[in-house]
Amino acid sequence: MNTCNATPAYVNAQKAQLNGENFYIQQFQVSCLGQFSYYIESNNEAAVIDPMRDYEEYIKFSESRNSLIKYVILTHIHADFVAGHVDLAKITGAQIVLGPQAVTSYQALIAQDEQLLPLGNSHLRVLHTPGHTLESSCFVLVVDGKDRAIFSGDSLFLEEVGRPDLASKSSGLTTQQLASLLYHSLRNKIMKLNDDVILYPGHGAGSACGKAIGAGTVSTIGEQKLKNWALQEITEEDFVKTSTDIPNPPQYFFHDVQINRQGASDLQTIKQKVTKALNYQEFTQIAADGALILDSRDIVSKGIIKGSINITQVATLASFVGILFKPDQKIVIVADEGKEEQTIIRLLRIGYENILGYLEGGFDNYVRNGGEVQQLNIVDLKDFLDTHDQPQNHVFIDCRNPVEFRTTGIVPGSLMIPLFQIENQLDLIPKDKTLHIYCRSGARAKTAATILLKHGYSDFVLIQNAGLEHIVKEHKIQAQKVE
Repeated sequence: MNTCNATPAYVNAQKAQLNGENFYIQQFQVSCLGQFSYYIESNNEAAVIDPMRDYEEYIKFSESRNSLIKYVILTHIHADFVAGHVDLAKITGAQIVLGPQAVTSYQALIAQDEQLLPLGNSHLRVLHTPGHTLESSCFVLVVDGKDRAIFSGDSLFLEEVGRPDLASKSSGLTTQQLASLLYHSLRNKIMKLNDDVILYPGHGAGSACGKAIGAGTVSTIGEQKLKNWALQEITEEDFVKTSTDIPNPPQYFFHDVQINRQGASDLQTIKQKVTKALNYQEFTQIAADGALILDSRDIVSKGIIKGSINITQVATLASFVGILFKPDQKIVIVADEGKEEQTIIRLLRIGYENILGYLEGGFDNYVRNGGEVQQLNIVDLKDFLDTHDQPQNHVFIDCRNPVEFRTTGIVPGSLMIPLFQIENQLDLIPKDKTLHIYCRSGARAKTAATILLKHGYSDFVLIQNAGLEHIVKEHKIQAQKVE
């Protein structure tokens, strides 16, 4: 099952029975965005926290458990995805809830700090924890007077905290001031909870909402007091310095904040509008008029359409698109047959709605009609070493992120050009030498290669499933440290 769908199949349910009464927590994971949402139930009443835009699974799940959704809760105004709270509330009749200081264009309960929200035989207690944003709040599940679990949103992750730079424009505070608020929120609110309280974070590893979120999907307050750097005995000054040392956020984040503050357009209406099959002539005309050709196929051994950018569904399609292209970019899709709607949903999740359709019959249809194709030179590491035993004869391009450069080093002499900067630094990349593009898994390198192809580069190799560690090991060279 594709874990990029918002499904409960990724098993992280926690069920407990206290004094004869049940409560039930189900975690939903969308791995390609590193996003978690939650279904909490008590005595046939349910709350959904931080729902994805494609909300149908929450309704199906509540119906399967014969429960009614009473609350749709946002821990804050999200930046990294478009939430489905407005649609979900409209369909179920649930109350939308946000924390103190939230400002929205739709009707919602703006809860007070420490307010109790009745839910069946339990309550959800609001903990206002400003810092990531001003309205950021955690919600604590209270059963029989005992705190059982905390849904921490973007205030606290596994081994990390939320970035404090996203709300500096809207709040009127500096990033450093927001970081200071977060420092005190952690100590005055979250760390005062008992060690056995289960921690359910808003994001996992891979999300851009934290600098270095740890692996895993669930923890406890006690475990994080031991493992999380932000919960150690450090000064406010050191916390602010560390938490604000982060790369710039993806450009689409601020676009999504506005959508979530105003409320997204109806999902079914927009999905019906953009899910349009195009014949070859329609497709090529739209592309000729300047639309981005987004190739979401997983395997491109047959080549790619000239001028297209490959961002596979196996990789983090939504976040890569959000990093590389502006939200108003016109997009036309080439997908594996049967996966067109999946690609569209991933784009709609981040508020990219300027989708003009998809090529019916996909890449094979394009080839049958005589469309121009370009090839990517993707080879196995062994084959590369057999024919290119002198790595110094190549220009290596490391398209990972700066934090990865500093953490693991680079192939000596590599050009350090993160994927999101490739198009802005073409003047640094020679066209008269063989380029060796690498990242960690190969996904970013493949996308970078298609960008370079579009700009006239042709002499490069991609090493399949071989990141920095494999390259330096097989070449018997030492990684170069980066300060």
